[in-house]
Amino acid sequence: MVPKILPTLRDLKTYAVQEGRGAFLRMDFNEGPPPELDVLARALELCAFSATVYPEYGPLKRAAAQAWGVEPAMLMPVNGADEGIAMVLRAFTGPGDAVVLPVPTFPMYRIYAEQCGSPVISVPLAPDFDLDMEAIRRALPGGVMLSLTSPNNPTGRAISEAQLLNLLMSAEGKPVLMDETYGPFCGQDFAPLLARYPNLILLRTLSKSYGLPGLRCGFILASLEVIRQLEVLRAPFNVNGIAASLGAQMLSSDPGLRARLRKAVEARKYLQEALERTGIPTVPSDAHFFLANLGSRATEAVERLRERRILVKNLSATIPGMVRISVAVEHEATAFLEAFLPWWETGDSKSPCLALLAKDNAVA
Repeated sequence: MVPKILPTLRDLKTYAVQEGRGAFLRMDFNEGPPPELDVLARALELCAFSATVYPEYGPLKRAAAQAWGVEPAMLMPVNGADEGIAMVLRAFTGPGDAVVLPVPTFPMYRIYAEQCGSPVISVPLAPDFDLDMEAIRRALPGGVMLSLTSPNNPTGRAISEAQLLNLLMSAEGKPVLMDETYGPFCGQDFAPLLARYPNLILLRTLSKSYGLPGLRCGFILASLEVIRQLEVLRAPFNVNGIAASLGAQMLSSDPGLRARLRKAVEARKYLQEALERTGIPTVPSDAHFFLANLGSRATEAVERLRERRILVKNLSATIPGMVRISVAVEHEATAFLEAFLPWWETGDSKSPCLALLAKDNAVA
């Protein structure tokens, strides 16, 4: 007989990931602009020994602390922000403990909450995709914690410091998990608030803004006491040695980071403005991705783009008519427009840019 997992886990959803990078221009993953490959190659040479021993995290924590202006003891390295989400939910919720969650947002919050047996109190965003502050405050008494993302995924909208401060005080000591995965794209930095608000917990990662998603290197930032408590949940070597060594190097010395982030945001603005000029409504964004309202043609547009080897995120099931498009570098925006506009404007199924895409896929 095949063993079965616990009944409470059998119907949980998984986060589906589509493979096949070599065949597509991936504008659906929100990947950030990567460092120059020669810079990475030189850094990886220095990391080779790290694969032969168990990792130590002192250098990584010191580099992150220096970069973000906190004490090393206020940091915990985690295996991507995903492990951070799971760890915080395990620490502060259990069966029947509700999590207040503005939606739509990154689906792993709900998935990890359900794994803990925690119901989710979903609070829809306002019509302009900003937080509905009053609705969140009304929901807070029914939950044991609040989860936020800024800029939010999939909307790209950032939360202001005033909004966060309001919610930190409204939460009355309940943990407030703030995911800053995309914060560097708009210069957001809530780390200075950690000293004043012990219920604030931040998530950061090298996956997006640093352009290193394959490294799976993230961080929980919180008060000394919260980090001390979370340590009991951390596996002894949860971040591999290569990730710890390379992460420390990139945090200490990545002179091209700010320029890459600026160019990614500029590329997003270029593509977004080009679509708006054709009459396609888009949602204002503070990151390198945005929502475009393609209405009743959204699903067909996603399929047409796929035929031209471009992937975007179809959100029509949760936000009718919407697709999410991420841009890491300008040539991706150009490739998208050359593939999309002829079909959108005329219904022509033949795009002139297949050769361009074939070339660009090598660096997508």
